[in-house]
Amino acid sequence: MIGYLSVMNIDGKHLGGVLVINDLGIPVEFKYSEPVTPTKLQEIIYGNSLEYYLHAEIIAKGLVQRLENKPEVILVQDPTLLFDKNTVMVTLLPQPVSEKKESNEAVVNFNNKSIRITFPENAKVDDNVVQKILDYASKIDIMEPFDRVEKALKYVCESQEK
Repeated sequence: MIGYLSVMNIDGKHLGGVLVINDLGIPVEFKYSEPVTPTKLQEIIYGNSLEYYLHAEIIAKGLVQRLENKPEVILVQDPTLLFDKNTVMVTLLPQPVSEKKESNEAVVNFNNKSIRITFPENAKVDDNVVQKILDYASKIDIMEPFDRVEKALKYVCESQEK
């Protein structure tokens, strides 16, 4: 199983979702947070660190802790959500590039595409994780589930307004 974690700011409301899928792309579990609107006092006290605090420390970590089906790896698109060794950022590069592996980043090629896999700052590239991502990418569109999470979060936000 692989997880997809996204946290968004939609019209001043911060919320996140994590979708766990099997190797065919079928959802196994979906958790989301209720939208959080920071108070004026929180905005003053936290300043520029408010969004990081809400997104990474409160929303993302809370969602991952609540998962009942623990994925082998959790993919993110936002580098601020790289908070543990099981969380990696994936970026689909616009054109194939040379493969490389250095410190906490690997670029791998498959099907005439390149994927950049970034591990948390204090972690080294884990070849097992890279291989799992390539295995999933050979079966499903590795980036498409992010669209599902984003649409689900927008739906949650809209339904809260009614």
